[in-house]
Amino acid sequence: MNVTCIIPAAGLGKRFGGNVKKQFYEVLDKTVLYYTLTALSRAYPFAEFILGADPDDFLILSKELAEAGITSFQLVAGGAERYETVYNCLKAAKTEYVLVHDAVRPFLSADIVQNTIEAAKETGAAICALPVRDTLKKISGTGVEQTVNRDEYVLSHTPQVFETATLKKAVENLEELEMMVTDEAQAMELFGIRVKWVMSSPDNIKITYLNDMNVAEGLVRKYFS
Repeated sequence: MNVTCIIPAAGLGKRFGGNVKKQFYEVLDKTVLYYTLTALSRAYPFAEFILGADPDDFLILSKELAEAGITSFQLVAGGAERYETVYNCLKAAKTEYVLVHDAVRPFLSADIVQNTIEAAKETGAAICALPVRDTLKKISGTGVEQTVNRDEYVLSHTPQVFETATLKKAVENLEELEMMVTDEAQAMELFGIRVKWVMSSPDNIKITYLNDMNVAEGLVRKYFS
């Protein structure tokens, strides 16, 4: 199945707080983005990689792609919001399906990538996710309102895989609804598409804060040694 890999990499990483954007932060002499690209290219023979980013970062992105051994790629300008960046990438995609993955989720297995793609092949929309392990509370401010049934919830991860044309329409629909979303699956949900989920892994963390680097070195050794 021909699939394009889309990586939105235009975020500033304000919550990360380091001196560089988190996708360019180095762990054991390689950037987070390098590990993400390497994991994805090992997992599946993508037709192409499309990265949406600040044009000022295009040179460093080209170097990271080359170091990861990726030769078939496009760099497109990102937008102010994630969905805008993804939309710009979608307009450049030529395959029937796209896989969208966070630039700062480098510790994923080939099984997760392949299982998510297979699920999307059956349904047109699929994500990987983790069941909630802890007791889940609904809160208001600093108060707890109620305990909810954790069996009815999962923690959404990437990769997420969709039919390209349908995701494009779903993102266009966001403009009409004037709504913000936190992942592409939410755009599909709002467009009336049922999304399937498959199992992710606790290792498939999104590097968000600087202290996430405390566990990153061990995971780099596990996945890339």
